[in-house]
Amino acid sequence: MKPALLLLSSLLLLSCRGGDLPAPKSVPQRIVSVTITGDVLLEAMVDSSRVLAVCKLADDSGIHESAGLFPGKPRIGPDLERILLLRPDLVLLGSFNDPNFVHAIARTGVATEVLESPNSLDKIRLFLGKVARRLGEPAKGDSLVAWMDSIVAGVRSKGERCREHPRVAYWSEGQSAGDSSTIHDLLLAAGARNAVAEAGRHGAVSLAVEDMVRLDPDWILRSSWEAGGRMKDLPVAFANLRAVREGRVAVVPGRVLLSTSHRSALGAEALLSVLHAGDPCLTNSVDSAP
Repeated sequence: MKPALLLLSSLLLLSCRGGDLPAPKSVPQRIVSVTITGDVLLEAMVDSSRVLAVCKLADDSGIHESAGLFPGKPRIGPDLERILLLRPDLVLLGSFNDPNFVHAIARTGVATEVLESPNSLDKIRLFLGKVARRLGEPAKGDSLVAWMDSIVAGVRSKGERCREHPRVAYWSEGQSAGDSSTIHDLLLAAGARNAVAEAGRHGAVSLAVEDMVRLDPDWILRSSWEAGGRMKDLPVAFANLRAVREGRVAVVPGRVLLSTSHRSALGAEALLSVLHAGDPCLTNSVDSAP
């Protein structure tokens, strides 16, 4: 269906429903999520009876933070017609969604919440509180922040006691992370140094192969999930880097390393374990995630 016809049909659908849509800021009872973070926060904050559908990646354990959640609920992508047929009173979107799609939903009158992509642990804390209030569950948001802070504090305490504080550089197909990034915060919490930040880079940055060679980090950090879903081979030019020669390539699950929810704390735990394997600063205790 052409976009103009699709939008017209959507508006007609809504006109047939009359005035049954709640006020934009009422507590939503019929929620659709088309983003991983939205799925995870719904699972942690609301009763499943309030969830109509979750995102199409909900069963992809390679990237989804809580794969398999809400069994039996439909999995849905940015499909305006399918979403409207579910008659939601709130749709959770991602900041990465096509602006035309976001605008089309807004024009139908259905309430939406565009979930940002926080780039630090501090911003994740604020983000959790904001989404919790929108879902009518402020106490749940406070609980998630407290859980995240507890995990990160435990990791930081252990990391400070570790014998080494290695220089680590994140690499994902030419993309990396300087300071002002969640990966930076997780590395510091895990008792490591961010070699990219120390080189003066900020936030999510492009990093040339030659730049990584010049950095010559103690460890190369990778996510097990990259664009397309499969971790790619490292560039041939990395073969002579100390980190590669010595087997110091840390692979952390993308579902926690790239998380924008409270589960990013599990990324700190994973980094601590892989970067300090064998160090007495570690214990075997693992906290379960909400």
